[in-house]
Amino acid sequence: MGGSRSVFTFKQFSLAHGDPGLKISTEACLLGAWTYKFANGKILDIGTGCGLIACMLAQSNPDVRIDAIEIHPEVAILALENIQNSPFKNQIQVMNGDIRSISTEDRYDFIICNPPFFTNHLPATLEDRQLAIHDDELNFVDLILAIKNLLKPGGKFAVIYPKEVMDKFESEMGKNELFVHQLLHVFPTPQSKLLRVICLGSTEKQDKVLENLYIKDENNEYTEAFKLLLNPYYLIFE
Repeated sequence: MGGSRSVFTFKQFSLAHGDPGLKISTEACLLGAWTYKFANGKILDIGTGCGLIACMLAQSNPDVRIDAIEIHPEVAILALENIQNSPFKNQIQVMNGDIRSISTEDRYDFIICNPPFFTNHLPATLEDRQLAIHDDELNFVDLILAIKNLLKPGGKFAVIYPKEVMDKFESEMGKNELFVHQLLHVFPTPQSKLLRVICLGSTEKQDKVLENLYIKDENNEYTEAFKLLLNPYYLIFE
């Protein structure tokens, strides 16, 4: 282990990532940055990976307490090491377990997940990578049931998927008394195809708000909207 592992350094924390698990992605950083204003109270981070989103939310919300659950034992160890070496070790508890079978009486004010999303896809070469990128371990129906069971009344949740999976996720939500509040469509550039959709939802029904976010502009420069979101975290933005 550790052959392809590297360290991603943010303004207030650093995370080892990859081998085991996936490396930090721009869209995962966007999920953490965009959702911070909705995160409050007791938070559940499902599939925490290296601990990225948990750390981002802890940085932006010093009063929150976060349970970060990870199904893969070696990835959970990596997350624990990262959290212990971060300024947020008193805010974040890392748990190794399967959200589908976790036994807890806790209910959460905010639930966030950067889930596996490749369905009916060729198996990955390494088992830990397969667990990270395929929905064998957590499909969108499982995730919706977990959110329904663990979210406080009036609590909010956020997830990120490719559009084709988000469409299925949104349809299934309606069958489980969960409702979309906002959808953020993420594009690499104005000329690019839709990359990801971030969904903010709740147990309470309200009008849906749609937004677009472009990572880079026509000149391949980061957009002001992207820089505004990631400025608190990325070293390249001062």
